[in-house]
Amino acid sequence: MQRETRVVLLTGNALRHRAVASVLARSVNLVGILSEEKYSPLSSPAAAAGDDAAVIRQHLAERDDAERRLLGPDLRFPDTQTLSVPLASVNSPEVFEWVQRLAPDAVALFGTVKPPLLDVYDGRMINLHLGLSPYYRGSGTNFWPLVNREPECVGATIHLAVRRVDAGAIYTQVRPEVERGDRAHEIGTRTTVAGAAALAAVLARQGAGNLAPHPQDLSLGRVYRRADFTADAVRRLWRNLDTGMVDEYLADAPRRREKYPIVAASHLVTA
Repeated sequence: MQRETRVVLLTGNALRHRAVASVLARSVNLVGILSEEKYSPLSSPAAAAGDDAAVIRQHLAERDDAERRLLGPDLRFPDTQTLSVPLASVNSPEVFEWVQRLAPDAVALFGTVKPPLLDVYDGRMINLHLGLSPYYRGSGTNFWPLVNREPECVGATIHLAVRRVDAGAIYTQVRPEVERGDRAHEIGTRTTVAGAAALAAVLARQGAGNLAPHPQDLSLGRVYRRADFTADAVRRLWRNLDTGMVDEYLADAPRRREKYPIVAASHLVTA
């Protein structure tokens, strides 16, 4: 009988991170959670003061409200070993030693990581990337499709973690079920839920060692950086929503999705 895969999750400390951990705990043997304090866009120079700061604060407040409504306000991390660390500590020696002591078969990632963990768990570190790679990679990858009026490019990608940003071979991808009246953070939260379920399904099968992910064509798509996020970009997103972007998408979703094919769960290949 196959032994249940032992999984450690490296993630953040927000409600959406607790939601992903809860989904995994119901599907795999989640033996540890590393919770890292996350960066806030309010700390960027673009959000220093004035109208721009107010726009970014409203954008983040709308995200928090959508997550509380759709995920539940009191969601906690599952009852397993948990290590909480400050911002930018996920690649510290302390974290490396902690993960090693737990001896996981696989590491699930909902954040960023570098060597030595990336090297030690090469081929066994699976990332939940909120975005449809390779079309959108880097930072804010479900924000920029809405700024660019492309909701068909919002989704989640489950892929192998590698050194190059969001470049690992893909196991599966999902798009959210967008509903009429959704705004950016309703769409984003539905994507997180769908992505967590997809990650859990891959991890549950990964222990058998017979999944063959699909290489990415990195000549496609765009890469955004954290510094690209500005209040003006948020204003563009709001204008798109206020001028019917979601209704336009829902009226023509199948055709628009065909322009950006994804690796569906039914396409998972066994080696």
